Amino acid sequence: LFVSCKSNNYQETDLHGSWKVVNWEIISSGQERNNQMDMSFEENGSYTVDYGSEKEVGEYWIANDFLHTTETDQAEKKVKILGLSQDTLSFQMNRGGELENVILVRSK
Repeated sequence: LFVSCKSNNYQETDLHGSWKVVNWEIISSGQERNNQMDMSFEENGSYTVDYGSEKEVGEYWIANDFLHTTETDQAEKKVKILGLSQDTLSFQMNRGGELENVILVRSK
């Protein structure tokens, strides 16, 4: 039996900075969401999500193809990274049993 460790395809340093949603879609229906979800990732491993009426703050890390977040005093969440480049972050998340694709662009 051989066990291998898969290395990260994405680097946390590529996340550093601020991101704004440009597309948020429910996969099963193709319906688009117009909700705010601005994200910021700091070099010290902290993150902030601004939903407009509330903010989420905690710690983040990348393992394999997943972005993990743990909001302060909450359970860990993870989303599957579909792509991460200099100016674009895309991921898939399961929200309330619905798979959704989110595309963000770097704002700073």
